[in-house]
Amino acid sequence: KEWKDKYDFTLPVSVNVSRVDVFDPLLCDVLEGIVSGNELTSNELLLEITESAYTDNSTQIIDTVNKLRDNGFKIEMDDFGSGYSSLNMLTSLPIDALKLDMKFIRNICNNKKDSRLVEIIIEIAQLLDVPIIAEGVETYEQMSLLKDMGCDVIQGFYFSKPVPPGDFEKLIEQQL
Repeated sequence: KEWKDKYDFTLPVSVNVSRVDVFDPLLCDVLEGIVSGNELTSNELLLEITESAYTDNSTQIIDTVNKLRDNGFKIEMDDFGSGYSSLNMLTSLPIDALKLDMKFIRNICNNKKDSRLVEIIIEIAQLLDVPIIAEGVETYEQMSLLKDMGCDVIQGFYFSKPVPPGDFEKLIEQQL
């Protein structure tokens, strides 16, 4: 909210939603309160739910996620590929983006199998018509390869280590 007011543009923020929170019947109300209390929109608060959370009680999680999406929230499936969900579940899961687990990124420049697997996952995301986000990118070579593969969003230490809000403001100001 402060950055929105100060810099006059929206900077969406992704937050992790724990398995426990997903089963909280008041989750949607809590998130709506956070959004309205800070004069934000639901598009400005992106919700990350780990892939493995969908395997706990998929019916209840899907119901919760559908309710969140009905209220305008975007859902990112975090750590995709690290859990135990089956690929056929992807067609029924309500998601707005896939976040590729960083374990896949580590060896993509040195291992053909890892590289091809990432390509296949990107193709799956394209088939589902959702953007794919690669996390844990540390080198130019990884970034370049992911870009060439068609990855939509790339994040990681290559761009910046995690920084406190004041340092992040300096990064915003450099870009402006």
